[in-house]
Amino acid sequence: MIKYKPEIDFPEVYKVCQLFTPNDDDLVKVRDLMEREIKMGLSRDNHDRSTVPCHLSFVKELPTGRERGRFLAIEMMPTNCRIMLVKFSSERDIYTSSRCVIIPHTIKAGKGTEIFTYLAGILVNFVKEKKVDKDNLPLGISFGFTLNKLALDIGFLVSWTKEFGAHGVIGKDVVKLLRDALAKYPEVSIDVMGIINVAAGSLLALCWAQPDTRIGLIMGSIANSCYVERLDKCEMYQGEEDPKGVMIINSDWAHFGDGGQLDFLRNEFDKQMDVESINPGIRLYEKFSGALSVGELVRIVLYHLMQKGAIFEGERRDYVAIQWKLDMVSVMELASDPPGSWTRAQQVMDKFRIHQCKDRDMAALRYICTKISDRAAMLVSSGVSALINRMAQQKISIAVDGGIYRLFPSYAASLNKYTAQLTNPKYKFEFVVTQDSSGVGAAIMAGMAHATKYKTDTKLIVMDY
Repeated sequence: MIKYKPEIDFPEVYKVCQLFTPNDDDLVKVRDLMEREIKMGLSRDNHDRSTVPCHLSFVKELPTGRERGRFLAIEMMPTNCRIMLVKFSSERDIYTSSRCVIIPHTIKAGKGTEIFTYLAGILVNFVKEKKVDKDNLPLGISFGFTLNKLALDIGFLVSWTKEFGAHGVIGKDVVKLLRDALAKYPEVSIDVMGIINVAAGSLLALCWAQPDTRIGLIMGSIANSCYVERLDKCEMYQGEEDPKGVMIINSDWAHFGDGGQLDFLRNEFDKQMDVESINPGIRLYEKFSGALSVGELVRIVLYHLMQKGAIFEGERRDYVAIQWKLDMVSVMELASDPPGSWTRAQQVMDKFRIHQCKDRDMAALRYICTKISDRAAMLVSSGVSALINRMAQQKISIAVDGGIYRLFPSYAASLNKYTAQLTNPKYKFEFVVTQDSSGVGAAIMAGMAHATKYKTDTKLIVMDY
């Protein structure tokens, strides 16, 4: 087995990859800029100027693991929806019964209210089948689209993603739309308690099992985080003051860098991907760290080097030239073979009509994948360390949702390494892959909100309707 030295064996590849290698000072600078933007986002005077807007979730309680009961949830995501009945029982057991919902394209592209009418109908049938239609169970919504939240149960839709084209809903309260749709079924009792984003749902789901959870991290096609902030630091909050109170904050940090903060790190390939994207000039932190962006950056770099004859010389380039053709799953496969083996990598290259690849080219491609994914992990670690240092907790768990952390060979190691390097050593942390979906967190939120509304014990919720 040949052990390749990039600087010697494929120097042109090595030279390009150095553009994706931030130094320690760069990472510290990103961390400190993130902290500055977070402070601005939380402040009343500077909120509108921050690229990390720190939206209020209005979730002001955290589960302890002693919560019990049955709750409903709806996960409404860009690619799929799910209705769930979640039961929290003793010994930290969670029982989940769910139904996946495929929303027809005609409804996705039609009048926006039709989506909620459609979901309400399926939800009603679901609770009837489960024989809880008369129980007035609390329901929480985990929502994968941008909201402007004014309260736990008031969230105005800001925008859909490209998968949805439904009109007439932008600027409308999503919770009210669902309640109005359910009102058409007076024979069914469901108490819609509130709405949260995916990161908050992941945080709450893990927090029930690990009460020291304080960060929720989304590392998939989108990049986002949420964390637990002291209520007295949330200047945008206008409710009752509580010096010991906390609130989950949706950082919305995908936009970090939209004001030029990260320009010192952007190279020609970053700029090309941004210009050719559907949203040029915005969501720049996500374009550094999101799974979709990692795949596209690898493709752009590969195509550039193939044009120069530095890799896969003489091979066809037409498939590599297709935008977004190389997804994150393929990048993981390219870097997942054991040393000296290229079985999975060759299967990926076969899709690009490049067959019987030379070992040197495969080693160079693996190097590209590793360097670009490692940079993504480094920049995420800068953001995570800013949150950990800010909260100043002795020990926290971080809920991680995203295949890139679970499946990519070096990503998890890099994220842990650089987060430790950038975090005050007196604060300990642990990244934990969430086993439960964000819908479980939405169910917990609904239960806690119900207990607060009806003055039951918020730490021991028992539903005996």
